[in-house]
Amino acid sequence: MDPRTLTTARLRRRQSSVYLCAFVVATAWPTATACRESPTQPSSSVPATSTLTFQVAAGAGNSADGGSYSTANAGFGASVRTTCPPSTNIPGPGCFELRIQVRGTDGRLCELWAVPPVGNPLRVGSYPKASFGPAFDSAGFSFKCGRQGTTCGDNTAAFTIHELESASSGVVTRLHMTFEQTCLSGFPPAVGEFGKGTGELWIVDGTAPFQ
Repeated sequence: MDPRTLTTARLRRRQSSVYLCAFVVATAWPTATACRESPTQPSSSVPATSTLTFQVAAGAGNSADGGSYSTANAGFGASVRTTCPPSTNIPGPGCFELRIQVRGTDGRLCELWAVPPVGNPLRVGSYPKASFGPAFDSAGFSFKCGRQGTTCGDNTAAFTIHELESASSGVVTRLHMTFEQTCLSGFPPAVGEFGKGTGELWIVDGTAPFQ
C-alpha cells in the first residue's frame, strides 16, 4: 500500500470534535450535551491487540450480561464505506459508514454499526445523541451481540470515536471507540425497561473487512 494513502486517511479521520460541537449548535442541540463525550470513559491503556469489552446492566426486561473478546478468542473485521450504490427501495443513502463484527470462539457474533447525522461525514469525536435510525440532528448506532439487552429493535445511544484510520480499500486499520446503548424494544419482546449497555472497542493493526 502506498503510505501516502494511509496518511491521507489518518489526517482525514483524525478531526477535532470541535466540528461536532459546531454542528450541533447550528442544529439547536443543547451545547452542554452536544460537546460532552460519551459517558462511557475510555481505558487508560492501549491493548496490544484488538479487543471488545461490554457490560449490560440488569433491567426489568433483561438479565445482567457482558463479554470480553480479544484476538485470542475472536476474529475481528471492520470497514468504512467507500462507495454507496443508490437503492430505489431505501430512502436516503441507505449505507453504513462504519461496520464492525467480532466473531467469538464461543459461537457469539457481535456486530456494531455507526452512521453520522444525515448529510455529514463520520469523524473522530463525540456523538451524544444517537438511535437506531439516523436523522439530521441524530447519529445512527446499533450494537448487537446475541445477549439480553443487546438485541434491540430500537434504542437510544451515545458513542465517541477516539481514533479512526482506514486503508483505501475501506478496511479499518485502527479504531478506538466507546459507546453506550439502551434498548427501547427487543427480540424477543420483553416486559419492562432494559438495562443500559456500555462498551469499549479497539481495532489494532486491522487487516480484515466487515463480512
